[in-house]
Amino acid sequence: MKNEDGRNITLTSTELGELWKNYIGETLLDCVYTHYLTNVDDSRIKELLEKAKGYSEKHIKKLTDIFQSVNFPIPRGFGEEDLIKGAPAIFTDKFYLFYLKETTRINLFLFSNALSVSFREDIRTYFDECLKDTSDLYHDAMDCMLAKGLLIRAPFTPIPTEVTFVDSKDFLHKIIGKQRPLTSTEITGLYVNLDSNQLGKSLMMGFSQIVKSKDIKEYMLRGREISQKNITIFQDLLTKDHLPSPQLWDPEVLESTESPFSERLMLYHVALANAGSLVNYGVGITSTFRHDITLDLSRLVVEIGDFSNDGVKLLIEKGWLEKPPMAADRDELAK
Repeated sequence: MKNEDGRNITLTSTELGELWKNYIGETLLDCVYTHYLTNVDDSRIKELLEKAKGYSEKHIKKLTDIFQSVNFPIPRGFGEEDLIKGAPAIFTDKFYLFYLKETTRINLFLFSNALSVSFREDIRTYFDECLKDTSDLYHDAMDCMLAKGLLIRAPFTPIPTEVTFVDSKDFLHKIIGKQRPLTSTEITGLYVNLDSNQLGKSLMMGFSQIVKSKDIKEYMLRGREISQKNITIFQDLLTKDHLPSPQLWDPEVLESTESPFSERLMLYHVALANAGSLVNYGVGITSTFRHDITLDLSRLVVEIGDFSNDGVKLLIEKGWLEKPPMAADRDELAK
């Protein structure tokens, strides 16, 4: 792309980083959707998976064009070599729908962030289009889940009759007696993180059944237990205020032990899910006033961060971690 005086406008580091990250994610999702489409039975869910795959293919094509226009080597990402044809389903159709809802929800945040750090008009236009596609798919997935009765809505709280202000530090932490009830913003954070952990647990439960490498299997099982612990903590916080929790998706993991994906794809998928969880927990921390919830979330962030770091180490050990664009090493160049 050129500016008004004809000079080329190079990509900034933030633009290049977001485009590279998006390419990795879109090619991974495209592989996942390809497998899901080989064994989905529900006609409406199949339509949504085809729509999601169509969006991913469109994004991959546009990303490829952008990379080629600036002579940036096309990232390897994921492709046919990461798919094993003929493998049976790991999850039910219901889970496919939940997967669509959750992946589009986190992508809405990621695309919004990418748009906010982009400068070139064509890059802003691209991420704006991604936002519109993702929003469209999110609405479809949510409408479908509601129509099929697969969602427990977030609880209703009383509508205030007047504007009031906090008049005691008890609002932040318990001094005497029981904790105050949850605020609506705190409930939001708990619900989002519950759904995020439900997705992560189900993925790692399914993946742990089909991976062959002992170290990756142990990693998946460890992640499954971490997710379950987090789910229990959040459910307990809601139960204490007599509030319902989102449904468990464990029954939607089938008993297959045959893998449709490469171990590289599965391990990388968990790494992306970890990154999404850390984003959700960060938002949750900023949405709460209660000291006990802040402490819980902060402690869990550390544990998830350690788990995520160990996953990256595994990717490096196996030679599977693709290096993102980096700043120039000036000290090395000076030699």
